[in-house]
Amino acid sequence: MRIPLRAAILLAFAVLLSSCGYHLLGTGGLPQGVASVAIPLFEKEVSLIVLDQRVTEAVRAELARRARVRVTSEKEGADAVLVGTITNYSVIPLSYDSDGRANRYNVSIVARVIMKDKDGKEFFKLEGYRFEESYARAGGGTSFASEENVAYDQLARDFARALVGAIFESSGEKK
Repeated sequence: MRIPLRAAILLAFAVLLSSCGYHLLGTGGLPQGVASVAIPLFEKEVSLIVLDQRVTEAVRAELARRARVRVTSEKEGADAVLVGTITNYSVIPLSYDSDGRANRYNVSIVARVIMKDKDGKEFFKLEGYRFEESYARAGGGTSFASEENVAYDQLARDFARALVGAIFESSGEKK
């Protein structure tokens, strides 16, 4: 049986790539043996009342969904612990409507995130993780308070998706 030259080259290339530690972005995961992760309430160095709660809940939900692990708030009995601190938060208006109200914003969150195994060994750390996104103000007759709550929820979900993606990408790289 004779293998065509093109197939042999592709096979050799695939074997070579698989042995050198390269992976597709986002295809990593948590270290082997991590079946539960504790995520205590994110600390905050900013004065917003609900942001830490919303971000913590969103990160817990996103990690449970994507990593398929049990996520708790208590460190005891967990295989790993993710600790986060929101160090900065800013909102900058980008555009205004005809009444002079801002209708598009640039929002950024900066956080310090560390993940350790149950023995205290760090396997993920970002000192100044910056998440930035532009959002349009919801139209209609909603009150400012309800619009603000919806905005915090969306921001927290987007932040959580990006952060969990960063954790997986770093875990997929050869260390």
